[in-house]
Amino acid sequence: MRIVIVVKTHSEYFREAEEWGVEYQRETGREVELIDPETIEGEIFASTRDIMQYPSLLILGGSGEIVKKWSGSPLPQFDQVSYMLRSV
Repeated sequence: MRIVIVVKTHSEYFREAEEWGVEYQRETGREVELIDPETIEGEIFASTRDIMQYPSLLILGGSGEIVKKWSGSPLPQFDQVSYMLRSV
């Protein structure tokens, strides 16, 4: 399972997303990836998963499929994400 936040680096939400990822990793030990949809790789990632709103937090399964997606600010609470990770 992967936790990914898709957020534009030069946006008003970047700091919130970055802080969320750092704090979640500190509390749970799980890595949170930040992907910028304005890079080539990020654009491909976002477009193949139909992500149109930023920030978006995704839980991805082993083969890259979306298990759960939250779009827009504010990002979900830690316990919501942890619950989804446990229930899958």
